[in-house]
Amino acid sequence: MEPLVVLSLLAALAVCVILGANNASACVSTSLGIISLSYSALATVGGIGVILGTAIEGSKLSNTIYGGVLNRPSDEATIVLLLATLTVMLVATTLNLPLSLTQAMVGAAIPLGLVLKTGVNWNFTGLVAVSWILTPLVASVLSVATYHLTRLANRRIGNLFERARLYAAVTFCGSFYTGYTLGANGVGLIYGISRSTLSAPPLFSLLLSSATVAGIFLFGCGVAATVSDRILSLVGAAALAAQLGAALTVHLFTQLGIPVSITQATIGGIAGIGQAKDIAIMNRQIVLRIILGWIAAPVTGLAFAWLLLALM
Repeated sequence: MEPLVVLSLLAALAVCVILGANNASACVSTSLGIISLSYSALATVGGIGVILGTAIEGSKLSNTIYGGVLNRPSDEATIVLLLATLTVMLVATTLNLPLSLTQAMVGAAIPLGLVLKTGVNWNFTGLVAVSWILTPLVASVLSVATYHLTRLANRRIGNLFERARLYAAVTFCGSFYTGYTLGANGVGLIYGISRSTLSAPPLFSLLLSSATVAGIFLFGCGVAATVSDRILSLVGAAALAAQLGAALTVHLFTQLGIPVSITQATIGGIAGIGQAKDIAIMNRQIVLRIILGWIAAPVTGLAFAWLLLALM
């Protein structure tokens, strides 16, 4: 196996570790608001979801970069794309800032298409960019709708302890579902790149999803705290609605073959619930910091990719 291929495969695994670390907030953060279980227990449930989501639906994102954003695959483009994305996500995770893997990767792909002449599909790239705007909005709407439906269901459960147990059980399942959508959308995107140029076998998708789970366990606690505590702490029906609204949003875009950010969806859901409940104690400074990070992700991805190309 050529050294460049080995380096690319290792880079793909490293990207998945950072993806897990950064997106652990989506799998765990809202669950931490209503379930008195440890981070590791909730991460285990989300991790199982990641592995199954990658195996069952990860193929739906396999042509997003090559055949989607870029017209043709290239071994040189693959290593630059993965290294640029890894750098952006590593910096964000070090700062405990939830960031979009999709935005960083698509931003990094643009100079590759121009410099290496693999061609950029601007129509699809524009569609992906529009999805970045729609994701938090759709998640907000779905979360608020779920919240109101849950409140209607509350009237059928008079006992507060039974209601709390129901919320705990359903939100526990929500951690699994959110992990499932992360595997299908995020890890599936990375596997598609590996398969297109590196001829990675199907078993490699299991390694990628396992690397993502490792990232959730080893490095994800700080980002999860940013989402669950420093933005807005939700409990009960609100936490359940924010989690399910985000997961449903990502799963919807997965069926369309469009990569979106689970962290954007989660924060969009939390913000929607905060507005629906007229909560004025949301940490707007942290929210603004995250939004600025979303804007910076494609720009820094593009810059790092261009720099790597210049050094090669």
